Amino acid sequence: MKDLKREVKEIMKKNTWCVLSTANSKGNPQSSVIMYQSDGNAIYFTTGVPTLKARNMRNNNNVSITIPFWKGIFHKFIPAPPAELHFKGKVEFLDRDHPEIQTNLKRILDYESKSGITAETVYIKVTPGKKIATFGVGIRLLEMRTPANARNMVEWD
Repeated sequence: MKDLKREVKEIMKKNTWCVLSTANSKGNPQSSVIMYQSDGNAIYFTTGVPTLKARNMRNNNNVSITIPFWKGIFHKFIPAPPAELHFKGKVEFLDRDHPEIQTNLKRILDYESKSGITAETVYIKVTPGKKIATFGVGIRLLEMRTPANARNMVEWD
């Protein structure tokens, strides 16, 4: 079997869309599809200061992330769900000039500078918790049709 942890890191780096789930002050869930960047250890993204997700994360820094992805061109034509990573994580708000933001969100920062975006933005890092659940990682595509064979758990640092 492949090194699942290494494969998970590559999946995090290669993909750019995920579902971010937060909870409001009453514990009600809220999910958003967001664009992110990753170094394979954490994910980084931006959002506007007044957004609901920013407000929720300020009040509760626990989030849940789902990264769905296709395993290749044929995956779209085979009756199988997308492969996925799922994890709980902790949010950190970082300054725009923080080295991790400058490195991992360089394309977004360049776009902001070139387009003259002046909206108040927050820069966020999400560090995964102790485990990342996977679906369809480390197995062949056709094996995903048997869900019990497609699930796995990766210990995280």
